[in-house]
Amino acid sequence: MTPHHLTAAAAAESLRDAQRVLARRATAEARQRGEALIAAGPISSPTYGSRHAVGGHADPVIATLTLSRASAHETTWLELLRRLDGKLSWLADTIHAGSGPTPVGRIRDTIPRLLPGTARIVARHLADEDAWVRALPGDWPTNRRPLPGVPCPHCGQRQLQVQCAGPVDVWTVVCATGQLCVGAGCGCGMAAAVEGAPHIWRRADVIGAAATATPTPTN
Repeated sequence: MTPHHLTAAAAAESLRDAQRVLARRATAEARQRGEALIAAGPISSPTYGSRHAVGGHADPVIATLTLSRASAHETTWLELLRRLDGKLSWLADTIHAGSGPTPVGRIRDTIPRLLPGTARIVARHLADEDAWVRALPGDWPTNRRPLPGVPCPHCGQRQLQVQCAGPVDVWTVVCATGQLCVGAGCGCGMAAAVEGAPHIWRRADVIGAAATATPTPTN
């Protein structure tokens, strides 16, 4: 796969991990609300307003997850999950992804078959959604860990990071310097050098004989 495909696949794995946490929070919240309704009884049960359309990633209300009980309507984890699922369903349908139990899974499975330009666009969409989810309050699963002692195949600096979402065999490596590929003659060692693409390598390709090395946890 090209760098665009690897970047999109890594973003899909990271987003899938974050979405699972969001789903667990929505389930727990629904359970708590159900218990609260039972305890309150039918007369004093709260009435929830209709679901409002959420804003973009810069929406300050969504970004801070306002859950004030003094307001007429509360933004719930379930609503945020539905919002994310709706975005991903649209993206999956747009790229004609195959069938599957979840939109993000459909997208992930379709990425290898996409044209490089489409993969680049999909990667951006997935990265935006992943950043949106992880900006919400709470702890989110780590999706990057430093890989100490291994020089970058491109710049030689030891600032590599393992993108560790998903199964180990799909982990990839990026350089924290953020330098982009210059295409033919770059010398980065990527399987398919693409001008302007972010440098990204398969984990095993970077660390070679040290492929079993374990990234240092950040927390």
